[in-house]
Amino acid sequence: MPHALTFVNHASFYIANTASLLLIDPWVEGAVFNNGWSLLDTSTSNEALVRDIAALNLNTFIWYSHEHPDHFSISFIKKLKQAAPGKVTVLFQRTKDQRVAGFLRKNGFDVIECAAGARQVLDPELSIAVFPYADGDSWCLIQSGQKTIVNLNDCAVTDAAGCQAIRKAIAPHSKKVDILFTQFGYANWIGNPFEPGLRRRAAAEKRNRISLQMEILKPAVTIPFASFVAFSSVENCYLNDYQNSAYTIRQWASLSPLTESVRFMKPHDVIDVEQASAGSMSRMSHAAVEHWEQLGSRTRAPTPAEAPVAPADVAAAFARYRAAVGTNLPWLPWLLEKCGLIKPLLLHMPDLALTVRCSYVSGYTELPAAAAYDVSMTSSSVVFLFSNDYGFNTTHVNGRFRTTSSGALQRFSRFFMPQNLGRQGYGIRHPLATAGHLAGNVLGRMRAGA
Repeated sequence: MPHALTFVNHASFYIANTASLLLIDPWVEGAVFNNGWSLLDTSTSNEALVRDIAALNLNTFIWYSHEHPDHFSISFIKKLKQAAPGKVTVLFQRTKDQRVAGFLRKNGFDVIECAAGARQVLDPELSIAVFPYADGDSWCLIQSGQKTIVNLNDCAVTDAAGCQAIRKAIAPHSKKVDILFTQFGYANWIGNPFEPGLRRRAAAEKRNRISLQMEILKPAVTIPFASFVAFSSVENCYLNDYQNSAYTIRQWASLSPLTESVRFMKPHDVIDVEQASAGSMSRMSHAAVEHWEQLGSRTRAPTPAEAPVAPADVAAAFARYRAAVGTNLPWLPWLLEKCGLIKPLLLHMPDLALTVRCSYVSGYTELPAAAAYDVSMTSSSVVFLFSNDYGFNTTHVNGRFRTTSSGALQRFSRFFMPQNLGRQGYGIRHPLATAGHLAGNVLGRMRAGA
């Protein structure tokens, strides 16, 4: 098979020809998002994937779409560094902070920082072009022989304008899309346990999104992926109740000629990119749907919550967080709160029977037991929230929290705007870019939603 595409797991696959191998977003074992997600198929492993790659003895490239751990697995990187027999080159979008590129170089990998839309030729038969997207994500266009593969992964291409923008970006490289990879399940907190309607609507929106992408991009085959996971904590497993599955997507896709070319893959499935079609993949897809359906219907014991953290450690974590964002964005968090664009965050920790007020202006204050609050989560999650650059982003994805009102999520998100700016590379090291971003984007959106 001169252009073989092998599905690995979740959002990962690799393309191999006689000279090169391009691996996409490998996450193949372990829980991610602060123990909030687990793989449906746990048969894959870092060791086995590294062994399979090494056995092919090809020039090896890895493209990472973004820094989320279900795409950028640190445990895989460490295993690859330890066991890979030859040279591995990593491709990643060019960013302001170069944090990912720096981390990879520190671990011994060659890194190509891809300029937006520029074609990176890996060999005469294989190339990739990377396109940055919103919130640190990116998508790619792969050309393998005469075929074009578009991988949207988690990019929220939700409307006709977004799809047309993708199509316009593809045009200089190819007149057609042969294979489209796109996410099919909701991938973050969607309401409290008593709000199933929100999750039903989120699942339907994902299906409508795929339909719109297919209508405008016109791929010959669409492969839904990047959603073969379960919310796996005792605090978030209720979020699985209306999640799309391979089976529900197949049933939906069969209702319309527009979506009849949807096909699924499971770990170790292989297709010849040059010959792949909806027809040739039909039997494989049927077996894959049955595979994912069996795994999805299994009863799993949810991961228990971590032990409580001492109240003093929670207070210390917020103090460190407040100092760090104040250093990166001097006076800005204080000013935004003073102007009312950020509100102090009221957090309840049920495992400590404690409610606190977190403020960029006045600091950390313990409140009376009966005090109202915005968000509830365990004390260990609160410490994680304040102690990591991706604290809010991870917590929003893993869904290990509850809100008390319709506006609480917005207050929660706005409070961590300084953290989100920092993880995108904005701050004191890039004052002009930061000022422009704030003036033209963040503050405008915040005022519009006030």
